[in-house]
Amino acid sequence: MLLHLGHLALAGCALAQNIPAGFVVPESTLSPDHHYGVTCPIFSERKEPDDRVNSLIDLKTGRLLASMVGFGCYDHLVGHTDLGPSRWSKDGSLLLWKVNGKWFPDALVLLKLTNGEVLWQTDILTAAQQAILRRTKEAAPQKYEKAKKDNAGNGSAYPEGFTIDLGAIDPIALPLKIRVALTSNPKTDVGGAIIESHLEGIIDANGEFTVKEFHLGPSDWKDFKPSWQ
Repeated sequence: MLLHLGHLALAGCALAQNIPAGFVVPESTLSPDHHYGVTCPIFSERKEPDDRVNSLIDLKTGRLLASMVGFGCYDHLVGHTDLGPSRWSKDGSLLLWKVNGKWFPDALVLLKLTNGEVLWQTDILTAAQQAILRRTKEAAPQKYEKAKKDNAGNGSAYPEGFTIDLGAIDPIALPLKIRVALTSNPKTDVGGAIIESHLEGIIDANGEFTVKEFHLGPSDWKDFKPSWQ
């Protein structure tokens, strides 16, 4: 269900009227008490991608609390980009915002709310990508450079040409456990340098990403399986 002027069943007219024109608030983004949600631009109104952004909104007042960092999404699938499931902490103080891509998230962001204000937000995707790339390169520099060369031209969504998937492990609470996996060959094609690695980290009470463990090779995690497997 989407919240906007034409879909009032969930929030009622007063709340729906607080949503900016040209946007909707998907039900999947709502906080446990339905006080907050995330705006998504209506793609059909512009017919092509534009610079409108997703924002956390106070549905009772219409006040925009923060623009979401990282790659954004529209109200429905555009290309390979689509809204992922938003996950809130039980008390509504933490929002894990996800935008799905083809092989891995296009965005994964954690926001901390206190007294109706955004205290901080962490671009988990960027922090995790940088952490696993650096450690993989240090652990296997020759294979890393060979795989990077083989994957040149994959596009800006693939940092250094690698496929990096990540996810947060329940519960949504601090410290939040993050698992990250890297591969140079998600399709398991024959030929080319193959390198894999994985790490586990946390987001702490200050919104900082800290690596706890790193290993070369595929993961054997039972509760997080990279999307290419």
